[in-house]
Formats: sequence, structure tokens, C-alpha cells
Amino acid sequence: MTYFPLMLDLKDRPVLLLAGGPETKAKLQALLEAEARLTVLAEEDGFGLESLEREGRIRWIRRGYREGDLRGFFLVVSHPKDKAIHPLLREEAERERVFLVTVDDPEHASAIFPAVLRRGGLVVALSTSGAAPALAVRLKERLAQLFPESYGALVAYLRTLRPRMARIPRFEERKRLWYRIVDEALEALDLDPHGGLPRAMAKAEEALQEVVEWTR
Repeated sequence: MTYFPLMLDLKDRPVLLLAGGPETKAKLQALLEAEARLTVLAEEDGFGLESLEREGRIRWIRRGYREGDLRGFFLVVSHPKDKAIHPLLREEAERERVFLVTVDDPEHASAIFPAVLRRGGLVVALSTSGAAPALAVRLKERLAQLFPESYGALVAYLRTLRPRMARIPRFEERKRLWYRIVDEALEALDLDPHGGLPRAMAKAEEALQEVVEWTR
């Protein structure tokens, strides 16, 4: 299977979660963090559903799956206790043109969740195309050592440069400057992963000022 990698903006989009399996809590939390408009199908509350419903963060339907439940959703994530319903879900998802994630059952899914490392705005997603999720998790743990939290701060700082960079009229000049700033920042973080960011920011300001003065 060859998957097309894609990152989705789920904010305020209707998402259905069929709950009950051992990883339900993690999937629930991830969807809440994505600010999805979340509906949960679950007969029992083992995941703080009642509290989340009181807070207005989810809609909880206190039963299992019935045909027709997928209609109107942007994405469906299924992790029930009994995966025997997944063939039925796949058929309905195809009819309704809804992407379906069947956790730990890629055979019936039209989309899969990668292992995700987040450092602020830096998001690294790893997948083995459903073959070995444990490998993706271990690789994520290795990458976490390579990319400490300072990389998130770097992304946040680079975002602040965009309006000023946009004032440089020539595309090629902007491109060269972006790569110069990024390369110098990465070099500074390689030398000092936790304290190199201020030095990288100072160099970026110097480089930007040089180019702005030169292009006046």
C-alpha cells in the first residue's frame, strides 16, 4: 500500500470517534487537541466522556455503531472493543465518501495515523504504512533526542520573520536569505541544542538587516 502523506486542519470539522479499545484515550486527546467538533460513540464511559460532555467539548452518544452513523462526518476514527464491525464501517465510509481510520486494523482503513513528534509548530510524522507501528514509535523516540523543544521556539521565531521577509522584492533574494538564516540557526542548535537559539536569532537579524539595506 502506498499512502499519500497529508496533514489535516480538523478545527471545527465534524469527526466521529467509535470508542472502547485500549488506545481510545490517546486518540480522543489527539482529536481534542486538533479542535475537532467531536462526536463519540461509546456504550460505557472509561475515558472521561461524561466530564468532557459537561464541558461542551464532545457530543457523547451512549451506544454502539448503527448503519447510517457515518453520514455527515469529515473523518471517522474507529477503535472499538470489537473490530468485527470494521468491514461494515468500511462499506459505509465508501458510500458516504468519508475517510476512515480503523486503529490497529489498516486492512479496513482508508487512512492511518502516523507516529507524531511535536515541537511547537514543527510536526514530524512517521509511518510504516501500517506494517509496523512499533517501529514508527521507536523512530519517533530517536528523533525526539535530535529535536529538543528549542526547535519549536525556532519555528515560532521564523514565523515572525515572514512579514519582514515579504518586503524584500526579489524572490531569489528572499530564497537565499531564508536558507542562510535557517542554515545558521541549525548550525547554532547543533552546537548548543538548548542555548543556541538566541545566537541564531541574532545572526538572523543581522542577515535580514544586511539584505534590507542592500535592496533599498
